[in-house]
Amino acid sequence: MESPLLHATKLSKSYAGRPILREIELTLEKGQVCALIGHSGSGKTTLLYLLALLERADQGEILWKGQSLYSLSAREQARWRNREVGFVFQFFHLVAELNLWENVALPAILAGASFRSQKKKAIEWLERVGLAHRAYDLPSRLSGGEQQRVAIARALFQEPTLVLADEPTGNLDSEQAQEVWGLFMSLAQQQGSAVLVATHNLHLAQQTQAIFQLERGRLRKIELA
Repeated sequence: MESPLLHATKLSKSYAGRPILREIELTLEKGQVCALIGHSGSGKTTLLYLLALLERADQGEILWKGQSLYSLSAREQARWRNREVGFVFQFFHLVAELNLWENVALPAILAGASFRSQKKKAIEWLERVGLAHRAYDLPSRLSGGEQQRVAIARALFQEPTLVLADEPTGNLDSEQAQEVWGLFMSLAQQQGSAVLVATHNLHLAQQTQAIFQLERGRLRKIELA
């Protein structure tokens, strides 16, 4: 039997002695789009950071195709994150000195590609989020919603196997939010990627295959009707 794409077991995390996550159990399968809900401060961002190896759990294990990610060296973990994970941060994290298409292409550059070889593809991704006409602008010239769309294009640029998104539609209007949701859905369907999106938008959450809720540090799966 094939192992799930990602399986987290007994993940716990505390800050300054305050428990944030308590023995989290979560499995993500190929081609699955899931929503992560919970009130502000419930630990959604922390869980996404743990799954992306941006932070380390106090206890527990994360398996990738049956293999422990914690058994990898720091360099191997960074390589895994670059190749396999697309992360949409809540606060964009665009590089101010790079124009938009360069920001989108950045994951490939960090993996060793040249900007020149990635330019066409980067502009195509900007087209998919409605910003190809701003390709040569710097991030400082964009609104918050536009910067978020660039960040989404960057996260999806390498067609990652795992997409983790932290409130990716929070700065978008309803039409733009639905378009972005469509990008997540198509990546899952066409590439077999697993997608986990933290969101307060219940309308969008209900379009996924599974909804997970964080409450008092515990994670539970909500059964969809």
